[in-house]
Amino acid sequence: MYAALDLHERSIQCVLKDDAGKVVRESKMGKDEDEVLEFLDGTQASVVMESGYNHQHIYDLLKEKGYDVTVAHPLLVKAIAYAKVKSDKVDARMLADLLRAGMIPEAYVPGKDIREVRDLVRRRRYMVRLRTMLKNKVHAEIATRWIKYDDGDLFTEEGRAFLRSLSIAAVDDYLDTIEFLGRKIRELDERVRPMAESDRYAKLLMTIPGVGHYSALLISSEIADIDRFPDYEHLCLYAKLSPGVRQSGDTQHTTRAIGDSMLSWIMVQCTRIHVRRCDSAITRFYEQVSRRRGEKVAIVAAARKLMRTVYIMLKEEQAFRLDG
Repeated sequence: MYAALDLHERSIQCVLKDDAGKVVRESKMGKDEDEVLEFLDGTQASVVMESGYNHQHIYDLLKEKGYDVTVAHPLLVKAIAYAKVKSDKVDARMLADLLRAGMIPEAYVPGKDIREVRDLVRRRRYMVRLRTMLKNKVHAEIATRWIKYDDGDLFTEEGRAFLRSLSIAAVDDYLDTIEFLGRKIRELDERVRPMAESDRYAKLLMTIPGVGHYSALLISSEIADIDRFPDYEHLCLYAKLSPGVRQSGDTQHTTRAIGDSMLSWIMVQCTRIHVRRCDSAITRFYEQVSRRRGEKVAIVAAARKLMRTVYIMLKEEQAFRLDG
């Protein structure tokens, strides 16, 4: 038996097919785990669902109940199976057929411990972005009033005192939220440090100049298991640091890589710090490319080279060497 769950925000389209591809049962239900278990009860079916923001809970539940569960990569599924008529029922049936044929492009599903670390470091980044957005709003508020502050950063203790003295309601509201976010970010940092120091990959990554506790833990959690990448080129592609290639006959086209935007972002940030602070083979490579092709191209090329170094370090469990 083969079952497919087409997950949506408030509903699930379920289909169960036999080995011959015949629909045994089909149902559209609310987002209720008991209804899903009742639908599958007694079948011991292999189950497939697409990866998304709401698949993890039902995936964990079905695994605990002993079902063989596969998570499909939604973009790659779309590339394999194209239907002129698009509906939830068609999508579910198509997923079941792909599972029956052994053609599901699987998405990697890390364990619960890795997912919890990912959630922590991603949450911290989101809060930092919110804080930056609010700081920009403060700058905009004082700029519209032609107010000048020539003593440096507005968000130092002295700068905040100056902003409070202006008695601008919007600025005060933004400052209250900025200070709250600052406290939450510091709390998350206190949790990140011991986790990074006990993480096998993060401890190696922190030997790279420019990679701190947070960056190391983020890179470690996004990679999760270095053995799932057959070589460093696959890791660079996953990190969106290498372009994809689409070929038709003798013609090749460069395409945007499908991968992990979070990993791409942190690798570029770490590389920027690294090339400013450290005289390494990566820094010298960056300087050479920068002279020829400019800073934007050079920083991505250097990040790709650093990603290759990360692959070797984690694969061979070696600390960083300046000579690359």
